Amino acid sequence: MRIVIADPLAYSDRFEHALRDALPSARFIRWPDLPEGADYDLLVAWHLPKDMTALPPSLRAVFCFGAGTDQLLDDPRIPADVPIARLQDQGQAEQLLDYAMHAVFARLQDDVVVRADQLARFWRLPDQQNRTRGSLRVAVLGLGPLGLHVAQGLSAAGFPVSAWSRTPRSIDGVACLYGDDGLSACVDGADVVVNLLPSRPETKGILSDRLFSRLAPGAYVVNLGRGDHLDEEALRAAVDRGRLGAAWLDVFSVEPLPPEHWFWRHERIRLTPHRAGLPTPQGAAASIAAVAAALEQGRALPGLVRPGRLIEN
Repeated sequence: MRIVIADPLAYSDRFEHALRDALPSARFIRWPDLPEGADYDLLVAWHLPKDMTALPPSLRAVFCFGAGTDQLLDDPRIPADVPIARLQDQGQAEQLLDYAMHAVFARLQDDVVVRADQLARFWRLPDQQNRTRGSLRVAVLGLGPLGLHVAQGLSAAGFPVSAWSRTPRSIDGVACLYGDDGLSACVDGADVVVNLLPSRPETKGILSDRLFSRLAPGAYVVNLGRGDHLDEEALRAAVDRGRLGAAWLDVFSVEPLPPEHWFWRHERIRLTPHRAGLPTPQGAAASIAAVAAALEQGRALPGLVRPGRLIEN
């Protein structure tokens, strides 16, 4: 199995050692070191490098080195008959749950108000309405593998959780809703909304004034999905009016976020540089190995996002 690694995050000794341990018989080569015109079987990338002008006829699959796959699905350089599989990494899912949990606990402790009072050197009376986990409602948007893990983890921690997806789901301990009416019911009165939706035409701008107006006063919005999910001007109006308590943003419409963007300076906006859930060396290596084994054996690829023809050895 000839595997090309085309993601700088994987250009490290830790990732290389994990990959070689998981696939000792495979031949790995980094994209910058690949000879022009060389054949290979599996491409590992978050997105295709700009200088990757053509893919070889020998390519059997593309492995997305992350959870979101829209940047690969929309890339015309990848032939429609080449299957795309995505990363399945429990370590990445745990990181996203930790991030969401951090934001939810910040809302529980009224973090924005407390920090503002610290700077003002004056303590206001605390809000006694939401001081226990059972009193804080959390809405999770998206029930893919990562959204599912986050919803279950928050529920297990004692928070009432509702979750929304495009199709019906059933999860113990989580109130699952779907469809347009289900979205409204999911977010109505929520104290925190955690977005983990994929980027699709129908989900663009979903974090909008319409959605914000249904949340509880002072709610937190946590965007772990895609930057295009967020209506930025609606967010600005909502936090400036105090309709929203805060926003925790890990993804942006333009990345890296331009230094002049208003997000940087707003006291109610918490920013992280798209690293809420990074691939782990062992988890990523195991996921790549599972896809490589499925290719070798002619089985369905784990984490398959887009089917295609399976090219035989």
